[in-house]
Amino acid sequence: MNRHLTKALLVLLALAGLTQAATVVISQPTFASLGDYSPTGFGQSFTATGTYQITALNLYVSSSSGGSDITVTLHTFDSLTSILGTTVLGSGILRETSLSSTAAWESISFSSPVAVQAGSTYAFKIIAKDPGGSTGWNNYGTSSSDVYGAGNRLNISTNGTVSKTTTDLAFEVAAVSEPCASILFAISITITAIRRTRRPTE
Repeated sequence: MNRHLTKALLVLLALAGLTQAATVVISQPTFASLGDYSPTGFGQSFTATGTYQITALNLYVSSSSGGSDITVTLHTFDSLTSILGTTVLGSGILRETSLSSTAAWESISFSSPVAVQAGSTYAFKIIAKDPGGSTGWNNYGTSSSDVYGAGNRLNISTNGTVSKTTTDLAFEVAAVSEPCASILFAISITITAIRRTRRPTE
């Protein structure tokens, strides 16, 4: 029995290896300029194009005067009322040491994947903070118009008030398909079964 469970685990691991690689599911690479926005909060709304798990966010960004750390949080977003959900669905940090003064695509990985539903609207919030002082900041690629029709660049005040703009950040959303979660769950069940078969009988 233990041998069969081991084979099943190997098959599941192989499937996970084939499907777990994150791919870009939303891409808005158009930008007309690099903009410096309020470090207290700004972001971008977007609409999920499928049911998947978001693992990372890519931004087109450069540092200035040393740059700033970037904290990204993911929230639900009501595009009609411009209300940003207070619950943090996921978060990630990009250190200023990873940034260059030459603009480039940078990836911010979430600490754990975030499951989203097709057709639902979400938004990511960006907060920049220079741990060495207030001199460093970042510049972000931004379009000159609303080229991404399924969302907008957002201005977010310290009290949480959100206003939509008629432009978009240059951004990409990377995700894995939902079945990956089921495969990983099956792997954990198989490992548990293998361990039980290895327990000595009394």
